Amino acid sequence: MDVINLRISKVGGPTKARLMRDLCIEAGIPTTIEDTWGGDIVTATIAHLPQSTPAEFVFSATDFNSYGTKDIAIGAPKRVGGTMRASSAPGLGVEPIMDV
Repeated sequence: MDVINLRISKVGGPTKARLMRDLCIEAGIPTTIEDTWGGDIVTATIAHLPQSTPAEFVFSATDFNSYGTKDIAIGAPKRVGGTMRASSAPGLGVEPIMDV
């Protein structure tokens, strides 16, 4: 195969997704890193995995929060110039907006 689509929730969450990503790196297979869908919190989760992956093994990563019209967390990654960065704050680096 040339590339895989690694969907975080489909494989059991961030820890298992990281393990699969690591296996792909060992096998020389680039990844598209995303999830089944989501907003700010899912995008924050997605952003961490490609940021900790060697660039040559990141085919793409999806910023699902750019498809939505309502923010649901403060501090979520935003696409700027075609890229996004995960927060350096603890955990996912986001604070849910509980009223939403």
